[in-house]
Amino acid sequence: MRTTDHPVRIALVGGQPQRINERVIDRQWISYLEDYAEIVRIPPLSFLKLFGGSVKEWAARFPGSLDSLAEGLDQLCRKHRVDTIYMNLPALLPYLLMARTYAGLQTGFLFHAHSVGSERWLRQWIFMAPWLSARDTLLCATGTCRQALLNISPRYGMAERLPLCIAAGGPETFEPLFEARSGNRMLSIGRLEEVKNIHVLLKCFARMRRRLPHLRLDVAGEYTGDPVEAKAYREFLENLLRREGLEDSVAFTGPVDGEAKRELFRSSDLLVNLSTDPGETFGYNLIEAKAWGLPIVCTGWDGFRELVRDGENGFLIPCDWTQGTPEIDQDQTVERCLQIFGDIGIRRSLAENSFRSAVAFDFRTHFPRLIETVAEHAKRSVSPMSEAAVIAASALAELPAVYESDRLSGLPFYRDSLLSIALGADESQSSPSLWMPFAKPVIHHFAWGREYAKL
Repeated sequence: MRTTDHPVRIALVGGQPQRINERVIDRQWISYLEDYAEIVRIPPLSFLKLFGGSVKEWAARFPGSLDSLAEGLDQLCRKHRVDTIYMNLPALLPYLLMARTYAGLQTGFLFHAHSVGSERWLRQWIFMAPWLSARDTLLCATGTCRQALLNISPRYGMAERLPLCIAAGGPETFEPLFEARSGNRMLSIGRLEEVKNIHVLLKCFARMRRRLPHLRLDVAGEYTGDPVEAKAYREFLENLLRREGLEDSVAFTGPVDGEAKRELFRSSDLLVNLSTDPGETFGYNLIEAKAWGLPIVCTGWDGFRELVRDGENGFLIPCDWTQGTPEIDQDQTVERCLQIFGDIGIRRSLAENSFRSAVAFDFRTHFPRLIETVAEHAKRSVSPMSEAAVIAASALAELPAVYESDRLSGLPFYRDSLLSIALGADESQSSPSLWMPFAKPVIHHFAWGREYAKL
């Protein structure tokens, strides 16, 4: 399907993210993009070769290696006859942006802000700010995500709002979906890490079952993050299951995709997401739940507040962030879930409103505007920046004209060079509990506190 006589030509850097949820989102987004633009697929290895094998080897030769990277990028774009690149390779994107701007190449990048406040991504957003061009198209799925970027640098005022999308209005209709359900199944789906608060969900679920013993919970997803911490968290959850006597009522399915995933959504009555992940920007499983007509109970965290209308298609649970890490209102989590399961009228109303609201995220609504934006940006020019190497070698603290210094001055790498900050993104990171206080000045607005909640 082509919606214009002159489709935009976009280079797509192939390859797959490691995490299954990221693969699903990326695969669907690319399939939608192919309906509206001419796609030129370029293997990731072609870009990796520009660095002489690895970013670390390239950085060891900096700043001399900047010229060769710019020259190689220019040759690659000429070879494939593209001037816009869709780039979902976070390990390479920051340096390609710098080389492009340094040389003034007339090449634009199309990329997403999937995460902002995690240490890895915050380092990268700090590094990328000086190299942005009016030719680039940076997409933010929510307003809170865009605000987080602006809290890093005013340069991110160029970011465009575009939600992650689904194909709404499929063969499923609401009434058969709702009537086929058992009225006793909860679903949690996504990455399993401490910041996703699966342990909080299990504690809340144990309290719910004391009042509604027939409830069941499916937890779908893969353990991610540092392998040692992932193993410890898994053992913690297994011990919690045994201590609360939940072995027969909670099923950990592992990562799911395809028909197995569709069946989980089809058979569930409620989606619960209690994430307070500093990298959270949207919550893709929330719009998936909408497409399946599920009411949603989720934390009032970042973009969740823009996807769920409290009391209309689900409930938002307050997150208080007056201390070092966010605290979820567990009492309200329990009561809201019990309210849904205890009253079929409320459950039906929330579920139907959720189902109806999915159309707002249909890709056919948003992708024509995206293509128009990319085409408009392709008309703009990139000015060369001869001082790029000097800026990259400068400390974050030395660039107050670029950054929101008041918000970033507490970072442990505030006085490090931009290049070393970026290179640190691929090294061992702080644990989420230790990192949250550092990220707080940038993403404090993610939390929706108790003062806003009404039972």
